[in-house]
Amino acid sequence: MDNNKEQKKRSAIIYQSLYLMNLLLIPGIAFFILVWQFSKNHKIKGWQRIHLFRSLQLSLISGGCLVLIPLLIVLFSDHFNSLLALLLVYFVTAHALFVLVGMLNLSRAMAKKLPLF
Repeated sequence: MDNNKEQKKRSAIIYQSLYLMNLLLIPGIAFFILVWQFSKNHKIKGWQRIHLFRSLQLSLISGGCLVLIPLLIVLFSDHFNSLLALLLVYFVTAHALFVLVGMLNLSRAMAKKLPLF
């Protein structure tokens, strides 16, 4: 029984680590690994399921906020030069926010608690 608890804790840590790897180390590859984990383990029960869902949701939200929104703003804007500086500040700030949320959720997975976001 104790081995099962450690496996559940380990899987929640892996899900949150994949979210952070998607933001920091290997974007795209870690996202597809997370989607593969979701397709393989989406019927699990317990708090590690919530970590799986949250890490996938946050990956999609961060991808939209860090890639799609700046692309749409650039495509529909007339002032490219001034917009570039503004988008750089936006990207750095939003990226730092998503990394901090990922670190918070990873620490909560290590403590066997539910993610906050």
